[in-house]
Amino acid sequence: MKEQFIITHPGSAHFDEVAAISLILAVNNTRKFKVERREPDITELEDPEVWVVDVGDRLEPEKLNFDHHQNADCPASFHLVAEYLGLKESMSVLPWWEFKDKVDRIGAERASREFNAGDDLVNKNPVETWLTDFFASETEISLETLKSFGTHIIDNARTLKKQIDYWKTSTRLMISGIPAMMGDTRESAGLEEFRRLVKAPPDIVISMDRRGEGWRLFRYEGTPVDFSRLASLPEIEFAHKSGFMAKTKEKLNTEALVSLISKAIIK
Repeated sequence: MKEQFIITHPGSAHFDEVAAISLILAVNNTRKFKVERREPDITELEDPEVWVVDVGDRLEPEKLNFDHHQNADCPASFHLVAEYLGLKESMSVLPWWEFKDKVDRIGAERASREFNAGDDLVNKNPVETWLTDFFASETEISLETLKSFGTHIIDNARTLKKQIDYWKTSTRLMISGIPAMMGDTRESAGLEEFRRLVKAPPDIVISMDRRGEGWRLFRYEGTPVDFSRLASLPEIEFAHKSGFMAKTKEKLNTEALVSLISKAIIK
């Protein structure tokens, strides 16, 4: 199979083009790529076999041109590439997906304010700095690492999407006025992402204990529930002293669970 070119901008490397190229490499994992960090020429912009990422002032997916700088409202290049590769739906559940797009387009400080993430220190990630510097200084050597990174975030997104879809079908309860959710699973992945997506997120989550045969009872910060109140009850295997979590000895039925949790609610 013929080697394929990816062209991206010279100078400092950024998360945007590194993530975009990582996705390209991961999806086309049997193909050999050569990456050059320079401005593209007109023949390359017109060549549908040459990927031009985050440079070139053109958004033409049919020609593999994925720049966004010509339009302030256009998503960052890694979003554009993900959509072209058919990854948009699954990747969009990643908690950092929208934030990193805004960081690239409006800057870390403004993005941090918009996402209520504190100051721009939230964007000072030493692993990201290492990866972008590695790509800038040792482009060809870094490609296997970028492919691994791309594979990791794609797999992570698909796992989260699967779990979020599961939680969407879980049993919803109202316990003494507090919204709760119950899932017959030991997997907690996707809970935080699910809560961000729904208008009335559950404040109590009931799932199977990973280590035992009973239920795991969990409440989110700010919920008037103290599970440490249940510590002395015979149904309880463990109750954390800070009150955020407890475990039952056995898999109680829903009616018994609601009655038990009601005793932990602070009135």
